[in-house]
This record gives sequence, structure tokens and C-alpha cells, in this order.
Amino acid sequence: MADSNDFEPIKPAEFPLTQNTLQPGEPVPWQQRRSTWVALAICVLLALLVIFVLPALVPTPKGPPVAIETGNSQAPALSESPFRDAQLGNARRAAQDVLAKILEKKSFLEQKNIQQWGASAMTEALKAATEGDRFYQQRDFPQAQARYEETLSNLQALEDSIPQRLAAALTTGNTFLSESHALKAQEQFELALAIDPDNREAEIGLSRATVLDQVTDLLNQADLAVQNSELERARQLFNQIISLDALSNRARDGLQQVTQQISQQAFNEAMSRGFNALESNQLTKARTAFNEALKIQPDSDAARKGLAQTGNRSTQQSIQSLMTKAEQQETDEQWHSARDSYAKTLTIDSSLMAARLGQLRSGARADLEDRIMKILNDPLRLSTASVRKQATQVLQDARGIKNPGPRLREQISRLQKTIQTAVTPLTIEFLSDNDTHVTLYKVGELGQFNRKQLELIPGNYVAVGSRSGYRDVRVEFQITATSRDKPVIIVCTEPVS
Repeated sequence: MADSNDFEPIKPAEFPLTQNTLQPGEPVPWQQRRSTWVALAICVLLALLVIFVLPALVPTPKGPPVAIETGNSQAPALSESPFRDAQLGNARRAAQDVLAKILEKKSFLEQKNIQQWGASAMTEALKAATEGDRFYQQRDFPQAQARYEETLSNLQALEDSIPQRLAAALTTGNTFLSESHALKAQEQFELALAIDPDNREAEIGLSRATVLDQVTDLLNQADLAVQNSELERARQLFNQIISLDALSNRARDGLQQVTQQISQQAFNEAMSRGFNALESNQLTKARTAFNEALKIQPDSDAARKGLAQTGNRSTQQSIQSLMTKAEQQETDEQWHSARDSYAKTLTIDSSLMAARLGQLRSGARADLEDRIMKILNDPLRLSTASVRKQATQVLQDARGIKNPGPRLREQISRLQKTIQTAVTPLTIEFLSDNDTHVTLYKVGELGQFNRKQLELIPGNYVAVGSRSGYRDVRVEFQITATSRDKPVIIVCTEPVS
């Protein structure tokens, strides 16, 4: 590191902090000179004196002003009045305003195709406007305005007549349609569309007029078909016409009349088939035919009466059939079936006395047969005294029937034999070990034995054996006229542990 004694102390610089940019001896610009500012102040002061002080010091001149003549001393003085010019200007503007309305109205009418429905009226209305132009060129603006207003009024009248002209065209077109004048009708509807291009009635009318000749031809064909009773062909033609012109009154009326005639024919045919079938006793066909007639004419009393007659005939046939069937079943001694047939008959006509009596008669015989068959189907029940008593009563009831048929006579014979067999005892042998005590239910105590024979009537029996120190035994057996050849063994063999 250097020693501090090697550096010299710093001295301040000898020049001012601000320095004049002009060099010594250089001239000062005029904008920065003091004389320039003094001269400018003097000029401002003089201007103020001229403007405000000098006018007050000059005296007002006396006498008329002296006219200053130009180089051309012979120029004429002005002859027009400003007031009159202003009036002319107002009149001109007023005429121009009316003229603008005329042009607007004329444009509107041209949009409505006035050339097709009011060309001559348009030409006549514009004559006054032509006269107005002549007055306008002569600067007679009031007269020009009057002619313009006359033209505007005429054009307004044409505009106001549009609804009436449109209505007249539509009315005339519809009249021509009804009179089958296709071309004339088409012209009127085209005129209406020229006035109002969006008019729906005119569009429909024009569409109808376009096919009017074809519709007229088809109408003539349909009328001829009706005259020849070709109703189905006539209906097809009327439908074809309506597809072309849905608003054709003749086609719609014709279709309605033909449809009614076809419907009436179908109704008459159905009724005829119904009565023919009824007369032939073909009730199913008759019912079908009368129902078809009712579908065609739901309010027809004749069809309802025919259906009612068919129902009555069917009811009578059903009753007769059931009664005949029941009577035959009685003859064949099919008492249950006869009872059911009489019951079905009564569901049809509950007041039929023959069916009521038949039901009672066949029901009683069916009940008697049930009682007989119950005994015959289970003869062993006769081993019980009460059952034998009932069986004897049934036999008596059966024998009390007058004029029994073969079936009942056979049942009586079988019942009689069954009862007789039931009360005829059979010899039955019992075997035991002499130590077992035997009891026979419905008979009594048999005691202890090795072998024993008893006379027993057919039936179901139960024998019980008991022995001290052994389990009881129970033996069920059946006695019939054709069974029980083997003895009944009753022995207690199983000791009690």
C-alpha cells in the first residue's frame, strides 16, 4: 500500500457555476434585445388609443351622406321586392312538397300494379300534374300547387278504391267459377293478385280456375254415372274432383248424396239377408246381417226389430232344444243331466212352468239314485244297524215309484240283494293262544280261547287282544260274501319291557 504522503491536496476550479453561451464580442440576437421589447410595448399602446380614444375625438358630419359613385354610373336600381321573393319561395316549397307526395303516391300505386287495373284513371289523374309543371316553369307556384293537389287527390282516390276493386275482382272471379268460365275467372283472380299478391282467397281462386275445365269434365262424368246407377264409379269420380278442387260444392254435395245412396243400398241388402236368414231359421246369419245393418244406420228401428226377432227366435229355439233334451234324458233315466237341462232352461225363462216341474221331478229321482248308489258302492256300511235301516227306507222309496224304468228296476234288484246279503251271517273262525283276552268290537267279549267260530254279518270289524305283561294287539278285518276264508288270529306276543 502507498504512503499517504505521495498524494497532493485537491484545489477548487476557478470558473462560475453558470456560463453565458455567447462568446465575448459576439452580437446579441434581436429577440433578446431590450429595445425590441420597448418598441413592442409602444405599438400596443398606440393600437389601444386608435381603437378607444380616437373615435370619441372625431366630430359627427352634418348634412346628407354623399353617394359614392362607381365607375359605371348608368347601373339600374333593384326592382324586386324581398317580401314577394320570400312568398314565391314559400309557394315553390309548398308546390315541391305536394309534388313529393304525388311521386310517393304514384310509386305506391305502381307497386299495386295500377297499369293492370287503373291505367286510364292514372293517366287522367296525372294530366293536372302536367299543367302544374307548366305553371311551375312560369314561376306561378300557387297555380302549380293547386294542380299538384288536384293530382294528389285523384291519386288518393285511386288508392282508396283498392279494397273495393280487390273485393270486386274476387266476387266476379267466384261468380265466373260457379258459372264454369275458367278463363274469365282466372283473369279476375290474376287481377286480384296484381292488387294484393299475398291475398289467400285470390290464390285459392286462381288455383281452382286453373283446373276448372278438368273439374267440369269430371263432374259431367260423375253425373252420368249417377244416372246409370254406377254409384261406386260416381263416388270415385267425386273424390278425384275433390282432390283437384276441395272447395267444389257440386263435388262435395254429389259425394255426400252418392255416399248416402251406397249406404242405403248396403243397409237394404243387409236387412234383406237378415230376414231371409230368419225365415230359413238360420239365426246366426240373421244376427250377423242385422248387426251389419245397425252399423250402417245405428238409429234404424227396423234393424233393431229384426235383431230382436232373431233373439226371440233364438231364445225359443234354445228353450225348445233344452226341454227336448231334458225330456229325453228323463226317458233315459239320466236324472242328473235332466235336472241340469231344466236348470239351464230356467235361466233363459224363469217363468216356464214345465221346466220348473221337470227340475223338481228330475231332482227327486237324481237324489234317490244318489242314495241307492251310495249303498251299492259301499255295501259294508250295512253292517251298522242305522245304515241298514236307511237302506231299507231307500228300498221302500224306490219301490214306491210308479212306472219305474229299466235302470231303476235294476237298481232296486241290486239294492234288495245287497241288503239281504248284508243281514245274512257268515261263519268266521278266530285263533288265539288261550292266554290273550279277546274283545270283538260291535259284538262283545270273546274271552280267552285257542279256537272259536262266530256267525257274523258282512262288514268291517276290529278285534283287540290284551295280556298281562304284553303289549295289546289290534286286528282289523273285513267280512264279505266272497272273502274271509282265512281265520282271524289274535295273539299278544310282544312283552312289555
